Amino acid sequence: MRRLLTFSLKLLISGGLLYFLFSRIDSAAVLKTLKDVDLSIFFVAFLLYLSTVFLATKRWSLFLPEAIPLSKLLSLYFIGSFFNTFLPGLVGGDAVKAYYLYKHTGRGGSSVASVFMDRYLGFSALIGIGLIAFVFGYSYIMGTQVWWTVPGLAAIFILMSFLFWRLNWGKIKALTSFYNPIMGYKANRKIIYKGLMWSVGVQGIGILGIYILSLALGLKTSIIYFCLFIPVITAISTIPISLSGLGIREAGFAILFTQVGFTTASAISLSLLWFIAACLVHFIGGIEYLRVGKPPKC
Repeated sequence: MRRLLTFSLKLLISGGLLYFLFSRIDSAAVLKTLKDVDLSIFFVAFLLYLSTVFLATKRWSLFLPEAIPLSKLLSLYFIGSFFNTFLPGLVGGDAVKAYYLYKHTGRGGSSVASVFMDRYLGFSALIGIGLIAFVFGYSYIMGTQVWWTVPGLAAIFILMSFLFWRLNWGKIKALTSFYNPIMGYKANRKIIYKGLMWSVGVQGIGILGIYILSLALGLKTSIIYFCLFIPVITAISTIPISLSGLGIREAGFAILFTQVGFTTASAISLSLLWFIAACLVHFIGGIEYLRVGKPPKC
């Protein structure tokens, strides 16, 4: 009953936000924009998005508690992405991914730690790209009401990272099996640097893919805006109060991109097109989930 209520509340939040946004724009214009998308360009963006799954899987392999064939790991990554479609935020599938890995290895804490590091380094790279874009592209957003979003997000991320890495969470008994492998990663800087390099590739390609989606819609603007805004939109979309970030992500696009010349309708169209491309990739995960079925017993 509690899960049903939680799901219903998040569905209500996503639906309410989408209703609020669509009630203030010409919905027909959004549908027409999506209908007129250049499918050949969209396909390029889809392939780029798909490639990030392979790269992210390679990054995840750096933090595994034991050697696992890359094909098996890719299968789990796709299954996790499938559940991201309808679980809270953009990271709900991570719990599924960690569960499947735990069932495969029998090591719960290490499995969760590997998924955490995979996601943490991804965010780190995303924040880094945003900060670099802010330094070199400040003139693009100077005078707008959203110039502070990137440094603000970076400050929050740095503060949370400081608290996470400096405090001894291992004193909490329930966190010990998770905390110990995390500290093992911390001591192995070589793995951290490798993970960051893979993350820069994953996030850079992801941002490029969204920029190409904007071209598929006939929108022409500098890619610097995508390097500035996508980290912020991604961060707020991971807040687990909606289904797959729906509604929150569209609001983020509308608030940020209308500051730099987009109409609200075009900004929401781009957000929905990104969601469609992601769903196509997640659909592959759904097929894999049907093929694999329930995870094996430990």
